[in-house]
Amino acid sequence: MRRLLMPVVLTALMTAPAHAVSTLTLPVTVPLSSVQEAANARIPKEFARVDETRTFLGGLLSVQVQGTVTRTGHVQLTPTADGSGLVMRVPIRAAFRATPAGSGTLARDFGGEATVSLTVTPYVTPAWEAGVRVKGDYTWTDPLSVDLTPGVRISVQSLVDPQVRAQLDRVAAQVEAAVRTGARLRPRAEALWARAAQPWTLPTPEAAYARARPLSLQVTPPRFTPDALKLTLGAGLELAAGLGRAPAPGPVRPLPPLNTAPRLSPGLDLQVPVRLPYPELSRLATQAAAQKTFPLPVPTTPTLRVLGVTLTPAGGRLNAAVRVQITGPLGLRVGATVDIQGTPALDPAGQTLTLQGVRVTTRREGLTGRVIGYLADARAQAYLQGAARFDLRPQLDRARAALQARLPFTVAPGVTLQGTVGPLKVRAVQVTPDALLVTGEATGNLAAAVSLPR
Repeated sequence: MRRLLMPVVLTALMTAPAHAVSTLTLPVTVPLSSVQEAANARIPKEFARVDETRTFLGGLLSVQVQGTVTRTGHVQLTPTADGSGLVMRVPIRAAFRATPAGSGTLARDFGGEATVSLTVTPYVTPAWEAGVRVKGDYTWTDPLSVDLTPGVRISVQSLVDPQVRAQLDRVAAQVEAAVRTGARLRPRAEALWARAAQPWTLPTPEAAYARARPLSLQVTPPRFTPDALKLTLGAGLELAAGLGRAPAPGPVRPLPPLNTAPRLSPGLDLQVPVRLPYPELSRLATQAAAQKTFPLPVPTTPTLRVLGVTLTPAGGRLNAAVRVQITGPLGLRVGATVDIQGTPALDPAGQTLTLQGVRVTTRREGLTGRVIGYLADARAQAYLQGAARFDLRPQLDRARAALQARLPFTVAPGVTLQGTVGPLKVRAVQVTPDALLVTGEATGNLAAAVSLPR
């Protein structure tokens, strides 16, 4: 799941545990083709030129020395074996002629060839600027000198080398500027940091949001591949879900200090709030419980059947009023209501709601002692507590389907969710006056596409 062209796609794999820190990653790419193009355009055709007259033998011999050092081919780029640097190579040739005054027959041609190697090492500054350091070197195949006559040796090495070095320094500065401009790391870091601070409007059936709190910003060490200079920015943030309209974005904090990481992996801990009205939960629990009967373990084996389950809040707890009917021989048919109250809890799969710390109370109005005894039996009470078991999968599946149907969805300016939503796993439950509010962790395969300004 889960380039330097815009929009840049950030990818987020939604498999992080609850309350994990989410990471949005932004790959930054500077194509080597642009670096090579810049180098070919900036490395000069002529590296050095000599045109001077020298005297020898106490002024008896005057020699004119002329020639140039020129580039003979295009720039070649090769990443180092570990990707930590780049070697730029360009072939050059020196061609000179020494001509004594008044004697063209003694003229001599001399020169040599060399390959200039520019070693490019990338870096990121504490001010969130990406750049490269360029160091140049070369070695001539032949000395830039010639013996004109015995005792008369002409060398241009001391004249050529400063000129070549000056050209290399100029090229190095231009390549550094080209990479810095192409990477534009700080603007991209600021844009990602701002995106990470935006509240998200979630694509849920009713208004819901995720409040984003950026925590950290990291960058991987720059590395060269055969076709590009690459690094990755990663913003760590927390996403806290809630119902209602997304709050207004707050002020964006300045970029945090530079922090590097060997690698960054995308991950998104997206929580989806789902409101479950008590009447709907009661209806589903009634349907499930009414399909079964329980033979009471007493003589004549009367039968206990659940007719209805009504779920209501009781402070921070839930109360399930279970209406039952006991039938048996000799026309026995008695109705009763049992209140089962407890704290909502989830099964390990995060799909079923049960009650813990349960207190079971039988409403005694109109009941005989014998019927109350039936309902007080531990086995009967265990069966009734099973009726206060709420399968949340139908509602969670509907919420998941509604979420999927609205993708791709712009959750914030410049941020779009897309992909496949897996089952919602409930990670938190809150009792409210009119509904049970559950927070589901979204699994699946989702991507967040972030459009950054050019």
